[in-house]
Amino acid sequence: MYDPVTAALLRSAPELPNLNPTDLPQLLTSHYAKIVSTRLGGEEQSNNQDEWSLDKIADTFELIVSVSEDGAIRRPSAFVAASAQLIIARRQKLLNDGEEIPINISRDRLSPELAAVLLFLSSEQYADAHEAASQISNQSENQSPIAFIITNHIIDLAKGNLSDIVVRGEARAVELSRIAVDPNEDTATLVMLHSLAQGIEFAAKSILGLGDQQQSPKFIFEKVKSLSAILSESDTFPRIEYIYPGIYHLSSLLVAAYEGISESSLTNLPVPQGCDPEFWIQWISFRANKFPYVWPNHRKALDEGFHNSGVSAVMVLPTGAGKTTVSSIKIATVLGQGKKVIFLAPTHALVEQLTTDLQEMFPKDILGSSVSSDFDLLFRVDTTLPEIEVMTPERCLAMLSFSPDSFEDVGLLIFDECHLLSPQSGRIRRSLDSMLCVLAFNKIAPDADTLFLSAMVENGQEFAAWVSQLLGRSCISVDLLWKPSRQARGIVIYKEGEIEAIKIRALDVQRRMNKESGSAAANLRAAASRELQITPHAIWGLQHNWLDQVNNSAACSFTKLIDGPVALSGALNEYGLAIKPNVNNVSAKIAEISAKNNLKTIIFVNQKSHAISTAKNISNSLSLNILPTAQENLRWDALELELGDLKHSLIIKGNAAVPHNASMLRMERELSEHMYKREGGAMVIVATPTLAQGLNLPAQLAILAGDKRAEVESGGRESLEAHELLNAAARAGRAGHLANGIVLLVPEPALSFPENQQLDKRVVEKLQALIPEDDHCVEISDPLGIILDRISAGNTADKDVVYMVNRLATLNDAENDENTLFSLGKSFAAYRLRGSGEEQRFKSQLAELTSLVAAEANDDIDQALSILASQSGLPPIVIFRLKKKVELDIGKLPSSISDWVTWLINWLTLDIDARELLLFDTRSSILGATGNNKSGDITEQVLNDLIPGINAWIFGLPLKDIEFALGGEPDSNSQTKKSCPRARELVGTVLPRAFSFIMGLVTRVVAEVNPYEMQENLSPDVVDCLSTAIRLGYDTPQKLNFAFSNPLILSRVGVHRAYS
Repeated sequence: MYDPVTAALLRSAPELPNLNPTDLPQLLTSHYAKIVSTRLGGEEQSNNQDEWSLDKIADTFELIVSVSEDGAIRRPSAFVAASAQLIIARRQKLLNDGEEIPINISRDRLSPELAAVLLFLSSEQYADAHEAASQISNQSENQSPIAFIITNHIIDLAKGNLSDIVVRGEARAVELSRIAVDPNEDTATLVMLHSLAQGIEFAAKSILGLGDQQQSPKFIFEKVKSLSAILSESDTFPRIEYIYPGIYHLSSLLVAAYEGISESSLTNLPVPQGCDPEFWIQWISFRANKFPYVWPNHRKALDEGFHNSGVSAVMVLPTGAGKTTVSSIKIATVLGQGKKVIFLAPTHALVEQLTTDLQEMFPKDILGSSVSSDFDLLFRVDTTLPEIEVMTPERCLAMLSFSPDSFEDVGLLIFDECHLLSPQSGRIRRSLDSMLCVLAFNKIAPDADTLFLSAMVENGQEFAAWVSQLLGRSCISVDLLWKPSRQARGIVIYKEGEIEAIKIRALDVQRRMNKESGSAAANLRAAASRELQITPHAIWGLQHNWLDQVNNSAACSFTKLIDGPVALSGALNEYGLAIKPNVNNVSAKIAEISAKNNLKTIIFVNQKSHAISTAKNISNSLSLNILPTAQENLRWDALELELGDLKHSLIIKGNAAVPHNASMLRMERELSEHMYKREGGAMVIVATPTLAQGLNLPAQLAILAGDKRAEVESGGRESLEAHELLNAAARAGRAGHLANGIVLLVPEPALSFPENQQLDKRVVEKLQALIPEDDHCVEISDPLGIILDRISAGNTADKDVVYMVNRLATLNDAENDENTLFSLGKSFAAYRLRGSGEEQRFKSQLAELTSLVAAEANDDIDQALSILASQSGLPPIVIFRLKKKVELDIGKLPSSISDWVTWLINWLTLDIDARELLLFDTRSSILGATGNNKSGDITEQVLNDLIPGINAWIFGLPLKDIEFALGGEPDSNSQTKKSCPRARELVGTVLPRAFSFIMGLVTRVVAEVNPYEMQENLSPDVVDCLSTAIRLGYDTPQKLNFAFSNPLILSRVGVHRAYS
């Protein structure tokens, strides 16, 4: 549950009789896991009185914080006490015995919830403090006005809403002046509480940088502490003259909390060298109003100077440790120098998420900075980059080739999830483009800094050393293991005896029914399948290094997971019956119970269709109707307009479980996210792991439904990559939302355990995958090395080799680093081979690549077309033929976007090479969009069948009519046909990933030919907007511009109707 740094903090707490602090991480995790199982109904609430119960741990360590002056003792003690208090608060909430909640602050009492918040702040655990603050019940009716104010002050202190404290303090000061003062105990209580409130207000102003305060907050807190308890000394023992225990305790914890947060103020950051002070102060002041504290891990990165101009960095932080937040400081430095920023993200889902996050961090109305992800608009001539542009590496590579001058003012390239530079599962095209993008960027903007971000990279130092050599200046490696949120991670497992018992019962039923029917069924009968009901358990790893292989021991615990059975499945074989894990159904059952117990849950399934069906099954079981908000109703109305009828939607209005996958329209995905995020909304979201990187949807429980997926080429099953598992698991608990979360893996195959015996090897392997020593699981390598090895092996016809050759063939000599966009001699592959003494091998392999490049050279192709060929990865001759086609058609070139669609289809029909190369990645989607077998070929008929669907899209018809145009049956009773699968393939994949991109090439070729004077009816506005219009669905430049001018119209169909 605890990362190595946090576990070390817990273990540094003082040792107490019969309580070894080295046991604290697994002790607290064990208590948390039991509460999880109790909440799911699997475990009974225990009344077991251990020598060191949670209550005793909390009280003892809290007392240490109150009396100790030593920060080295106080900080870990505060974290131990607060962690125990938070688990106790969860337990109390679970018991919910209906007792009246006692007041938070009085003369004699400070509530444990408030104490937990201050203890977490003292130990600089800000995400925990935020979550603890959310547990506080604060009602004005049952406590004094000043206690109510202080409670709100402390809640806002934890949540970073310091401006609210300042405003509330001004009203408090006015109210105080009206209070009559009588010399009695109540007045003393009142005055001391007002003084503490004033101290918190001064602390808020100090952290916000709002000038010097009249008194130090710490002085005020210590003064009240000294006044709230007077001890008289005697020869024998000190005697208490009087004490206000609640106030004494509160002031003691405020002293500790202030010491914890005062040094972490964002406003303490000095102006970086070369940055405009006015811009820096303005941005810091703006950010401090929402995020006033710099987390401990971020302070370490800042101490390394990563944010200074001229310093690049490879930064490895665990998922959820604030990569975007810390990178914003570097971005502010660059913007303050009048430079621009490129932010690369590997998926469009993550591009959308980052764009939203960065727009909040750098708002245009306050800072004048613009954040954009309209990547296909960048292909227009004379494009000017906004201050921050978010895009995929593929689009950045295209820009570097098309419009290198656009990068003139770029001062920083950020590459998020940079472990994807390394080839995954043999698929290297994306990683190859990413690595070429890095090389090309360095060529075009050699003075710009780079920042590589990842949670997974294990060779960060080596990669940083290469970047340093590539740039010719400092690149530091920052590897930080601490993270502000954590998960209790477990695996669903079954008792071995119970597995055997259900197999016997199922086979008995099978034999009986075979006998009754007079024939042996080939498959397991339905009645026999119903016997495969079993109670699930969970095995929990109790610490990050839970497995001690040397001593053959493991720090783990077992709990019964839910109170009731789940249904496994089975298949007959020659040995009898093989149990199958039925991962989606088991996950759905657990999610159903967690939702009934108010746990926000996310399930990751491994097929898009399973996300839809699993969400629907859970919703049917929950029988809840989620009432939409006013904002959601607007989105539902827009979605109904876009689809033609809500019966075609993949998300059902009012359902308590919602899907999230790539088949959904963006509007549907945003609705799912909005419904799930809000309080009182959907309780469960079911998504695919590939979308996990773009999902910032914190869950209390994340369930991984299986750790395998279908393998396309072999038809079998392949294991999910380690980084996919960890990335999905990290959705449980997110800093600023939930400090603690639960992760459950429902593994393939189903795992069992014999009671009171050692763990099975397969169980150990699964738990290891879910709870590794740390998240470092990907070694960055260079895909160029794979290309060179394939060439050396004589595999020159390989598609990736051909693609690489085409990238280089038109951009001068591959070995001449001075004249090429891609300086392969500076590549990571070259660096590694030189480091291992194999430089000669690299040179000979590069010579082979150069020979292939030379063989593709064509003197008839000019430099502009060469750049296009390189950008697209097409053979230069194909671009040459496209140009010839445009020149041949001058006088009868299309004058409308619709006619350009027909023209493009005709060209692809005629040029088989272009068709194969440009449509290869989207072949199955094109075939699916036209109702053909997805393993077939793209024929002339297939391409022509696309035209009615594309026209319906750009003419503003709803999805239902697009489905009709493609030959679908949207009014069918079949749920699949009703969802418009053909139209979804077209608008979700074919148009944005293929046709929009190809239209961009057409635009550039037409611009190069410049036929406008030779054809009067040819509009530059139409040609320039082809790519964007195809992607967004508009048939004229005027409608496209109208859409951009009216962002409040949420639907494409709505834009068309409003324009008309």
